[in-house]
Parts: sequence; structure tokens; C-alpha cells
Amino acid sequence: MITLVSGVVLTPVWWLISPDHLLRTALTVTLGHLISGLVFSCDLDVYSTEYQRWGPLRIIWWPYQHMIFHRSVLSHGLVIGPLLRLAYFGVVVYALAWLILGPLGHGDLVVRFRTDFEALMRDNSGQSWAFLWGFITGGAAHTIPDWLQTSAKRARREWKRL
Repeated sequence: MITLVSGVVLTPVWWLISPDHLLRTALTVTLGHLISGLVFSCDLDVYSTEYQRWGPLRIIWWPYQHMIFHRSVLSHGLVIGPLLRLAYFGVVVYALAWLILGPLGHGDLVVRFRTDFEALMRDNSGQSWAFLWGFITGGAAHTIPDWLQTSAKRARREWKRL
């Protein structure tokens, strides 16, 4: 819910503060925000609603769950968390594509996809950066409330001890 509400607020705010004042840029930031918050949540490292949203494809997150500790800087870091999940996903998809298409003699498709993807990012660098900013804010929309909730719980425990 926080991701959706913050995403709605993010669009006009980003449109106003972005250097180009393009709706396209604001919508790209919002898209990155929503994808990050709803699909690439910090909670992919535990058996969570976000993890279950992946359905049968959630198996790709199993190694991630066993490498990353929940609420560590790698899962809940404001910048490193979302970017690590995005990089992890990219590496897994690329590796799976090679494993599936390579033996079938279609490894050239994987290379061509990578080349085309790199060209797309380079030729649309402004939108690529906008998407990454949104992706980071989508992770932050989950991480910051988690930090606040954890801090409040600690404060209550400390208060009860007094």
C-alpha cells in the first residue's frame, strides 16, 4: 500500500523537480518505483507476500534468500538493496538464457539481446537513470518504514525497562 500511495505522489513531484519537466520522465520514475516496491521488494530474502507474487518463478530467488540476511544492509540498504536485487535478477536471467538457449544453438540470441539492451540503455540514458531513481525510491518506500518501526519497537522496549 505504501508503494502505491508513494508512487501516486511521486509522479507529480518528480515532474515538478526534474530538470526536463517531461511527463515521460516522471512516469518512468514512477514505473521504476512501482516495479521495485511491488515486484523486487526488500522482503524477497524471506518467505513473504512479495516472494509469493513470483509464483513458480520464485525459485530464482532461492539462492538470494540463502546469501542475503534479512534486514541487512544488502537487503534493506537504501541504494545497495534495490540495485543488488536488480543486478541479481539480471545475472540470473542472463545465466538461465545461456543455459537454455546455448545448448540449442541459439547463444547468439543471448549475445544480441545483451548488445541491444546495452544500446537501449545508452541511447536512452536519461530515462534509464530515471528508472533507476524510481527503483531506488521504491525500495526506500519499504525500507524507511521498516527502520522507523524497528526504532519504535526498540524505544518501547527501552522505555519499559526504565
